[in-house]
Amino acid sequence: MAQQLQEQVERERQLEISRMDLITSVSHDLRTPLTSIIGYLDLLKKQAFQDEQEEARYINNAFNKTQQLKKLIDDLFEYTRLSHGDVQLNLQEVDFHSLIEQMVSEFEPVAREQGITLIQELSPDPVIMSMDVEQMVRAIDNLLMNATKFSLVPGEVKISLVTGEKYVQLSVENQGQPITKEQEELLFQRFYRMEPKQNDMYMPPGYGLGLSIARNIVELHGGRIWLDHQQGDYRFCIEMKRSMYTSSEQQEE
Repeated sequence: MAQQLQEQVERERQLEISRMDLITSVSHDLRTPLTSIIGYLDLLKKQAFQDEQEEARYINNAFNKTQQLKKLIDDLFEYTRLSHGDVQLNLQEVDFHSLIEQMVSEFEPVAREQGITLIQELSPDPVIMSMDVEQMVRAIDNLLMNATKFSLVPGEVKISLVTGEKYVQLSVENQGQPITKEQEELLFQRFYRMEPKQNDMYMPPGYGLGLSIARNIVELHGGRIWLDHQQGDYRFCIEMKRSMYTSSEQQEE
C-alpha cells in the first residue's frame, strides 16, 4: 500500500508539472503573435505610416499574425480533444491510395515554392480501408508539412504506400539536418519544436503540436506511428491494419 501511495503521489506530481508546462507554453505562444497584432493595430490607429504601401504592409502583417494565432488555437483545441480519448471517429470506407494521391497533388504547389519535389511510390491497386477521413487527412498533412519544412533545399520528399496481407504502411521520407537520439525521443511530445530550414509566407510556423496530433489520430485508428532516422535521413511511418480487401483480392482468396 505504501508503494502504491508513493506511485500515486508521483503520478499526481508529474501531472501537475505537465499542466504547468502546458499553461506556460500556451501562454508564451499566444502572447507572441497577439503582441505583434496589437503593435500593428496601434500603428494603424495612430496612422503612423509614411504611405499607402507601408499601411498595406502593416495590415498584411497583422492579418498573417491572426492566421498564426488561429492555427495555434485550432491545433491546441484538436490536441486537447484527441488527448482525452473520448473522440468518436466518423468511420468511412475509402480508397486510401486515391486519398494519398489527392493529398500529394494538392500539396505540390506548396512544396514547389519551397524548392521541394514530391515523389510518389504507391502500390497500383486500390486500398479500401475504414477510417475517419478528416482526421487522417490532418495527420498525413502534418507529416507532409513537417517533411517539407525541415528538408534540405533543393530536396525531395518521398511518399510511399506499401500494402501487405494484414497491414498498410505509409511512409514520408526527407533529408534534413541530423538530430540526436534525445531529440528523436522528443519529436512526438507536445510543444517540442525545432528551427526549420527557413521561415517564409508559404509555411506557417509550427507550435510543436503537429506530430503529437498525428500520433493521437493514428493511435485512435488502432495504428502506430514512428520515426526512423539515420544521419539526416528521416522516415516517418504510419502502419494500420487492413480493414477490408478489394473485390479482386476476395475472389483470389
